[in-house]
Amino acid sequence: MRTVLAVFLIGCGGNTVTPDATEPLAPTANLAREIVDTDLAFDVSAKTGTAVITFGASTEPGATVEVGDLALATVSVDGVEIQFAIAEGEGSGPGPGKIANLGLPASDQPLPVTFTYAYLKHGSFDGAADTFTFTWPYFCGNLFPCHSDPDDGTTFTLDLAGLPAGKTALFPTSIVEAPSYQVAWAIGDFTETTLGTTGAGTQVSLFHTAAEQTQANQGGANLVAVFDWLETHIGPYRFGTKVSGVSIAWPAGAFGGMEHHPMWHVAKSSFKSEETQAHEASHGWYGDGIRIACWEDFVLSEGTVTYLAGRALEEVAPAVGATVWQGYASELAGIAGGDPVWPEGCNEIDILEDNLYTNAPYIRGAFFYRGVADKVGAVKLDEALAAFYAEHAGKAATMTDMLATIQTVTGYDATACATSWLRSPTKPAPGPCP
Repeated sequence: MRTVLAVFLIGCGGNTVTPDATEPLAPTANLAREIVDTDLAFDVSAKTGTAVITFGASTEPGATVEVGDLALATVSVDGVEIQFAIAEGEGSGPGPGKIANLGLPASDQPLPVTFTYAYLKHGSFDGAADTFTFTWPYFCGNLFPCHSDPDDGTTFTLDLAGLPAGKTALFPTSIVEAPSYQVAWAIGDFTETTLGTTGAGTQVSLFHTAAEQTQANQGGANLVAVFDWLETHIGPYRFGTKVSGVSIAWPAGAFGGMEHHPMWHVAKSSFKSEETQAHEASHGWYGDGIRIACWEDFVLSEGTVTYLAGRALEEVAPAVGATVWQGYASELAGIAGGDPVWPEGCNEIDILEDNLYTNAPYIRGAFFYRGVADKVGAVKLDEALAAFYAEHAGKAATMTDMLATIQTVTGYDATACATSWLRSPTKPAPGPCP
């Protein structure tokens, strides 16, 4: 539901005019007006931002963005301030915070809108902390005006100023079409370990503190080979010619990583894990390279890359890959049978509040693919995953689309196997799909 509950502030009073000098347009909700480009510049010392959000053509006036707890100062088009209204309610995702409805005219051309604002420090994986950002799944509005719906892709540019003396900021200056949670930065004292270059010419490295050299050597031992395998067997990488894993000092107890391609973030506690590095690398193809159409399709991102991490490692480093799959089997044993994996519907759930963000989509998803591979052959499943990527790269897709591709490429209808692994409350035993 996209319900506005109460408007409580209108910015830029009645003296403002629209860019064509006619009467100013009243703020109008229009969440369907897509964002096609997001140009971001931040002063991390002052905690201020400027966002140039380019909205797509629309036959209807208005536009709506999520603004979380941002303090908007101005909203303008071609230097002329326009009216906006801050409202309680949901944007394209169920996250907390507010939305801004804009007084924009209908247009048959893209329309850039400039926002200036202040943002707050966040320490709970919901915005900008002192040394890193984290906005997955729907907290982008705490950092910049956005749409958090996972199928909504936009190109990005990013720039940072106001860095602490002597610190380095790591971030991509531009990203091709990607979900809102993909853009991120990290600030700290970093050393770069260059690991090598793939056959396609992609340079692979790791950024970490000087004290983490051993962990970097362990986590990166086979990372170039993994990335090369992905480029060779799944398809061309979309996000540039240099990729890196970045060690992040997440709060105590946090582990794993986050798919901020081309510089994915990995918790310090997990930096030495080859599986974690391979997992986050694989998101360059699934989860980032292909966006999920609905939060219910979370398994298309996490189950697929969990499988791909194990699959790539067993090909390039068989002993490591075998250990990874043994670890997956142990994790499977600890998963509650009733945890959801692939719920019915589309964006009808809150991925955090409705218990979808558990280990179940990762591990049961991986064993679904493993079952298909054992049925049709791992190489044939590679072909299906590559065909799916070729068709959907840069776009959003569903798990239902994946089942259709598997059948088209392999001749095997995996629907019953998917129902057993991804929708049944009873966990199947690992093995070939029936």
